[in-house]
Amino acid sequence: MRSLVLALVMVWMLPGVLAAEKRLGLVIGNDSYRDVPQLELARADARAISDALSGQGFEILTLLDGSRRDMNRTISEFTHKLEPGDTAFVFFAGHGVEIDGENYLLPTDIALLGSGEQDFVKSESIALSALLDRVRATGTRTTIAVIDACRENPFATAAGRSIGRARGLGRITAPQGTFVIFSAGAGQLALDRLNDSDTGRNSVFTRLFLPRIADPELELRPMMSELRTEVRALARTVNHDQFPAYYDELLGEFFFATAEPASFGTAAAEPGPDPAGGLIREDFALARSIGSVEAYDAFLERYAGESDDFTVQLARQLRDKLAGRTEAPAPAEEAPVETAAVQAAQPANRRDIIRLTQEKLNTLNCKAGSADGIAGRRTRDAFARFGAANTNVPGDASLGSQAALDAVSSADATACPVVARTAEPAPGTTASASDPAPAALSLSGTWSFSAKCALFVQSRGTVRFRQVSGNFYQATISDNLGNNGHAEVYLNGRDIVSTEYFPGITNKFHGRLAPDGQSYSGTSSNTCAVYARRN
Repeated sequence: MRSLVLALVMVWMLPGVLAAEKRLGLVIGNDSYRDVPQLELARADARAISDALSGQGFEILTLLDGSRRDMNRTISEFTHKLEPGDTAFVFFAGHGVEIDGENYLLPTDIALLGSGEQDFVKSESIALSALLDRVRATGTRTTIAVIDACRENPFATAAGRSIGRARGLGRITAPQGTFVIFSAGAGQLALDRLNDSDTGRNSVFTRLFLPRIADPELELRPMMSELRTEVRALARTVNHDQFPAYYDELLGEFFFATAEPASFGTAAAEPGPDPAGGLIREDFALARSIGSVEAYDAFLERYAGESDDFTVQLARQLRDKLAGRTEAPAPAEEAPVETAAVQAAQPANRRDIIRLTQEKLNTLNCKAGSADGIAGRRTRDAFARFGAANTNVPGDASLGSQAALDAVSSADATACPVVARTAEPAPGTTASASDPAPAALSLSGTWSFSAKCALFVQSRGTVRFRQVSGNFYQATISDNLGNNGHAEVYLNGRDIVSTEYFPGITNKFHGRLAPDGQSYSGTSSNTCAVYARRN
């Protein structure tokens, strides 16, 4: 029996088994509604998304102008194909409505009803949360849902009485492992066209989303950071407010496109004249997400030899605008030849580098989990622990780079020392009456923190926690780079989960409180590894 279990474990660990997971997509576009106002671009959006994803290896089920029965049948076929470990993608373009806190996707045969018949609308539509729960129940590892249904409420009336919210969709609680994107924020209207003279073949959101699907260097979160800004800017050209919303419960990173490996038995393609160019866009996105002069300076210094690149020119303009300067910066010195040579020699396969980094972190007792090549929360936490215990370690965003691998490869066996646990009373005994009772863990008070971020940007600052009720806290944050924000924080045991709000930027933070409650460490979605100690 033991041999059988061991054999099954070894089979599960085979790379071929890991690579066997499928990428499946469900794409629905509804234009031709029978009783409610028709749309013009939903079918075109669905076709374009289907073509784009098919080109990236997704197996796509596409439904155009689906009735309620058609939508339920296609959803059933889609979930039947899904297996544990698969990646699922859901796209819906059409009418949607929010009723009593739930978002409903409308089939083409939905009836035009009055304000008192919202229960009938619920029963004749597809509840988005129920759809996502059905997908999640199949055991998918990753689910991405894109909902371009934030249009005018088709049940709104001239008198102002309607079924559900007057426009747009409401907020959603995404299941674990799911990333949900709405083409507009809660209660906002998503534009089909900018105006009557707009000849675009896709909606404002979809036309900006499509080109990014084919970029193998663009991870989902930096993609959304860029996409939201560009959609808002385009909508503002016609004085309209549209800012896409997303709800992130994803485990690890996600790329729509993957770099195609060289064919077996053929010579690998020679690199272009800029072998480091694929990193420029990723590093630029990180610098922009941090949003400080120091972050842009670090980016510009790193790519000083790429002054003709558009991304570098844009970074310089944003940096100067942020600093309030109008004069052109002094020309940067040319990067040393040996630096360019080192960059050119770096391995191109980022996931292989992450896998090697995970293996080394595990040998150092940093507990990175399985070496799967995905920089998920457990891997990032391990790298943060490694960075907190060692000096001259690049920030969390460097995972997947040769610098991160070199840092862990050069460390000794005490890089992540085991923290001794307090001895538990022996069975049948109780703690001495003279022993102090364990204090309840709390975040209340003032803490000093240090953060190591992408592009070697470091900051120090203060965070002040105020307990609101139970395990819920509110916090104010300030640092030496001039950033000020606030946060909503939950303390579950020793686990810290918070959402941080800065002007124009929202970050997710996951951390762990020390057993004595006097310090914590963790990582933020803006690439920073953070260590804090109570004042």
